[in-house]
Amino acid sequence: MNLRGIVIAISIAGAACGGKKSSGAGSGSTASRDAGAAASADLGRCITTLERATKLPAAERAGLLVRGCGLCGRPWDSVLAADHADTGGHVDLEEIWRVVEGCGGVCTNQAAAAFRGQLAELTPGRPSTRPWRALASACGAQLHVDRTSERFVSAAWYALAVIGDQLQLARPTLPASDQARIDSALAAMLLPLPPLTPPGTGYVLPGGGLRPGTPWLQITVTSDAVFVGRLAFAHLSPIGLQLVDGGVPYPGTQLAAPGELAAAIDAQRAPTAPPAPVLADRIDEPVLIAPRGAPARRLLEVVAALGSHRAHLAVAAPAPAALWRGLVAAHPLPLTATAPAGRRLRLGLVTPRIAIVDEAGAVVASAPLPLDDRLLVERWTAALNALAAGHAIEIVAEDGHVGALSMLLDAAAGGAAALAVPAPAKAKLTGNDLATFDEARLKAALAAAAPVPAP
Repeated sequence: MNLRGIVIAISIAGAACGGKKSSGAGSGSTASRDAGAAASADLGRCITTLERATKLPAAERAGLLVRGCGLCGRPWDSVLAADHADTGGHVDLEEIWRVVEGCGGVCTNQAAAAFRGQLAELTPGRPSTRPWRALASACGAQLHVDRTSERFVSAAWYALAVIGDQLQLARPTLPASDQARIDSALAAMLLPLPPLTPPGTGYVLPGGGLRPGTPWLQITVTSDAVFVGRLAFAHLSPIGLQLVDGGVPYPGTQLAAPGELAAAIDAQRAPTAPPAPVLADRIDEPVLIAPRGAPARRLLEVVAALGSHRAHLAVAAPAPAALWRGLVAAHPLPLTATAPAGRRLRLGLVTPRIAIVDEAGAVVASAPLPLDDRLLVERWTAALNALAAGHAIEIVAEDGHVGALSMLLDAAAGGAAALAVPAPAKAKLTGNDLATFDEARLKAALAAAAPVPAP
């Protein structure tokens, strides 16, 4: 165990928390032990990790930090595993408590007892954040948590808060060159957070392809409302782990009417708005957040109100890279309100047909999707691999859901489509029908200036 790291952690807990220290902090014999050279190695490794993290995509930074900054003398693995107890993940109560003790313990005996009791109750189906939220309620200063940030409290938040505090406590003891390295890295250390409501809940988003980069603007679509706002970030800063959300918690500002959408997006980017996060991989187009089981028709109605803006469907970020569960990423295929000039492809989320339509929206050729013995997503993929390159895709929602929309967008992106737009009301998938999927005739219809007759 890194003894100097323990001494540092104990000092942090004492400074951050009032009241009687938990006996689990080990404040007597541990504090009196001689600090060895291993602490310098741990700190040096953590500073190097900080610098490496600034060069990574923002969603991957937090995971690297907890792997490379074991400043409490034990790895964070057992603590982070507790975040998955609700899905059946193993909880090693005693190892978690050893880590917490090594990090300075808990601010009061009462808080320590309550926290351990909550950890012991972690089982599948129970919220895994409950112990950490209880700890934050009792020891808010220790976790750098207030009313606006408590929705994000978890084992991950605790680990990062401790890492930040230990770095800052150790900073005055380090050479000026290392202090400058810490300061430079922390200035850039923004970590994306999941879109969570005040109770700490979020939507189950569809999976899908990922556009590299970090979104910061969001449009949230529910069955009866549309919201526009920012996604939240955590800043591992010189004064501790801080929430950065532009001052308006998720889901943001509710629109009175869909026609306000374009102006609301512009307002988020205006000079008078809080500045956008400084990220090398920042995506400035908003992401559209909706549950994967929600009607796609509702989401496409919102896309139709984007005006000249583009947006991307929000999809779930992959868990290995994202320390927080529920992080969002942008699907690679842009969504816009209107298609560019030229002919385009039209597909439905339920009907297994593909149509070629002209600029006025009239069907000039239509055919069943190929591979009639395969799943619909495979049929979309085959048709779009043959036809989509460089073209716009028009989507008829029918009775499909957001999860199906994501799969269609995946197929279109894989076929190198240019973008996707919502189909107009009462759009048809039939007209000048071909008996089978005929790649040559459909390509001719895409390129022709006149309708291509059916054979």
